[in-house]
Amino acid sequence: MRFVDEAWIVVRSGKGGRGAVSFRREKFIPRGGPDGGDGGEGGDVVFRANPDLLTLYDLRLRRIYEAKNGQGGMGRQKCGKAADDLYIDVPVGTQLFELPPLPAPDSFDDEPEEPVQTWVPEQAMDIAVDDEADEAPAIESEAPDDEPTFLVDMTEPGQTFIACRGGRGGKGNLHFASSTMRTPRFAQPGEPGEERRIKLVLKVLADVGIIGLPNAGKSTFIAAVSRARPKIAPYPFTTLTPNLGVIEHDDACRRLVLADIPGLIEGAHLGQGLGHRFLRHVERTRVLLHVVSAEDASAEGVFEAFGVVDEELRKFDPALAERPQIRVVNKIDLLTPEELAERKAAAKAAGEKLFFMSALTGEGVEAVVEALWEAAAPEAPEAEEDAWPDASGGPEEI
Repeated sequence: MRFVDEAWIVVRSGKGGRGAVSFRREKFIPRGGPDGGDGGEGGDVVFRANPDLLTLYDLRLRRIYEAKNGQGGMGRQKCGKAADDLYIDVPVGTQLFELPPLPAPDSFDDEPEEPVQTWVPEQAMDIAVDDEADEAPAIESEAPDDEPTFLVDMTEPGQTFIACRGGRGGKGNLHFASSTMRTPRFAQPGEPGEERRIKLVLKVLADVGIIGLPNAGKSTFIAAVSRARPKIAPYPFTTLTPNLGVIEHDDACRRLVLADIPGLIEGAHLGQGLGHRFLRHVERTRVLLHVVSAEDASAEGVFEAFGVVDEELRKFDPALAERPQIRVVNKIDLLTPEELAERKAAAKAAGEKLFFMSALTGEGVEAVVEALWEAAAPEAPEAEEDAWPDASGGPEEI
């Protein structure tokens, strides 16, 4: 399935059911009082963080999400059934933004002009609303130019957020009887539902973010230490979307989530090479695994090879530049023993800790993994009952 980290959709909650206008007509009670029931509430639109999802691809396929309307009230004081809520599952790490509503579409030139009619509230009580008539406006596939408003960050599995609340059901004519009005022949219509244009942005949640220039061997490393199977080829920008891999500890109670970030280039902080879309996926990582190719790291400038990406991190977000890094020189299988010794001597003379590995042959990979466990892995649970959540305690819904 394609990895999609942005989507734009329209969500609409259900309308409340209409209150009933009804009177008691029973044997020996030919002229009973009002007994119209209330309408049911419309369904809410609820976003839910699902840890089993890794992409927003499904939300690109369907653009409009509508909850069902509440059932209308009935006679004999029977209330309409409330509609079920509509749940929209999104990956953990998804941020929701609200976009301004689209302007009303202009009238077509080929249609004859009609005089404008004044809307009278009393007339609205008797007009049946066609639920299928008000289709949501079409959404462009590209990002709108409007500035979005931040709503919520779905960072916890099972977290919920009500984007649109369903309309309340209207009251039946039973509620409008009084000493001066014994037979009310009207009832409340249900409240309309809410509608929002939502922008969804996925930021990958991972313990370790693997960064570096294109063709540094990042995908080969994540394939060597996990079951992730990214596309691997000997040319730059083979990886165009983040890939996730998981490393489990021997005690089976801890694990590391690695995110293979597509290669960054100079100017990434300005959006060049889709830099913004790539850089945002490392904002939530605890440790950065910075990988450079041995071909780009000479003995004289072994640390200069890391400078390009470090500068882009600093310009994009100064906090990213301060995040702990494990620096690795990859593809040492392309070096002669003398060239490798020169680079190790240069790192030792500079007093900097560098790891040298070949993700292709496996040389030095184990030492890098051990460093990742030491720097980024969560502590093992102290008690067994604290290691796993109680199966009976589900997430609280808002």
